[in-house]
Amino acid sequence: MPLFSSRISYALRAVVDLAMQPQSEACQSRDIAKRQNIPGPYLDQILSVLKRAGIVTSIRGAAGGYHLSRAPRFITVSSIVRTLVGDRIFTSGDEQSPDPASGGADYVVWRFEEKLEATLSKLLNETTIEELVHEKHRLDDALSIMPGI
Repeated sequence: MPLFSSRISYALRAVVDLAMQPQSEACQSRDIAKRQNIPGPYLDQILSVLKRAGIVTSIRGAAGGYHLSRAPRFITVSSIVRTLVGDRIFTSGDEQSPDPASGGADYVVWRFEEKLEATLSKLLNETTIEELVHEKHRLDDALSIMPGI
């Protein structure tokens, strides 16, 4: 079972793609969809959500498209994930903590879920889009015959 849904994966891929483009040029969603192999109509829905959250901005018209609303170093993976799924990433947060005195496994499992949520949240909060872009460049260089070009 993948941790991230296709929606989260597509959103992250689109934002990384935007971060890799010249800031002076707007990127059309169809170009992002093609480069990232994301279904166009689905990407449009995701970009609309990211726009409402202030992560991307859009420009209308023939030369229009999308930009990141701020520098990639100021956009965390967490901000994108939470925009799409809410504050709780791994658990729903709806359950009350079970009584540890009940002796049931439910309390132990609940505590594990809480630890997992905290660990995952920390990693997502500490990782920026800029870091993902740097990782993409490192991968491209490692796969290239002529690194840096």
